[in-house]
Amino acid sequence: MASTKPLLALAVTLLIGAPACAATPPAPPTIAPPSAAAIAVYNLDGAGRLKPTDVEWHAESRTFFVSTYNQGALYQGGLDDPLTPAFLRGQPGQTADGIRVAGGRIYVAAGTEAQIRVYDLATRQRTGTFATGSGGHVIDLEVTGPGDVYATDAILPMLWHLTPDQVAAGSGTAQGIPVTPEIPIHGDFNLTGIVALTDHRLIVSHHADGLLYRIDLADGGGRTIVPVTGTSVPLAAGLALDGNRLVVADGKGLSVLTLGDDAGSSTLIEQIRDPSFHDTVAVTVADGRYLVANYATQTPDTVSSVPAIR
Repeated sequence: MASTKPLLALAVTLLIGAPACAATPPAPPTIAPPSAAAIAVYNLDGAGRLKPTDVEWHAESRTFFVSTYNQGALYQGGLDDPLTPAFLRGQPGQTADGIRVAGGRIYVAAGTEAQIRVYDLATRQRTGTFATGSGGHVIDLEVTGPGDVYATDAILPMLWHLTPDQVAAGSGTAQGIPVTPEIPIHGDFNLTGIVALTDHRLIVSHHADGLLYRIDLADGGGRTIVPVTGTSVPLAAGLALDGNRLVVADGKGLSVLTLGDDAGSSTLIEQIRDPSFHDTVAVTVADGRYLVANYATQTPDTVSSVPAIR
């Protein structure tokens, strides 16, 4: 997920209305620090200060992948090993933000390079490079069941799209789907995280205003965008689905929401904070745990692991 970073520390304020009757008011969402015994911290092998930007669980191999912003290196680790070795070495001037693993490929949102890179998971060879808009910052991406790729841009007012045919060909230019005027674009801190609820319905996060937006995509190329009402998450960055819950990395930790039946509304049910969190920008769900990318400049670079809520 995403490097519209460094992030500014903002407070999340929850307004809870008083009930109209004399019944006992509902309890507010709990802030539950995970048990220290259940927490693990994975260290990326290397000199540190690479700034992890995303983490992705790959159930088939039972490993997780981590992208890093500085030099664009990728890492692959196991849940039972505290040291996470390099998968692809970085290169000077290269960047990597969001990543997804699907269909034997690993997809990389290449940040300020304004491109999407695709690698073969088995051979680790690059199989495609796709240009997005000049001057943009490609933050995160999602791959749907048929193989369509959608990527967010923190600067430009676009959602970028690659077709399965483009991915198979290995080259081309991503199609820009305009997100304005429904989604405000101002400065360098706009769309960040993205998840697919279906092949045609996406949820994206807006870092600057803390809002979530639902994007419905029509087969003919049209789109409908509406805000997800009910909850705002300041500093919203990477997203992950955990059943009917949406987990949002929010700079300080995680905010866990439930979505309404049509994903048009949300309710905050829990916030997770932990001493191992340092500028949390991305999250994935792995075997009942949330793996969290810590973007802070530190040695070593780390991914936190905390129990998922149930």
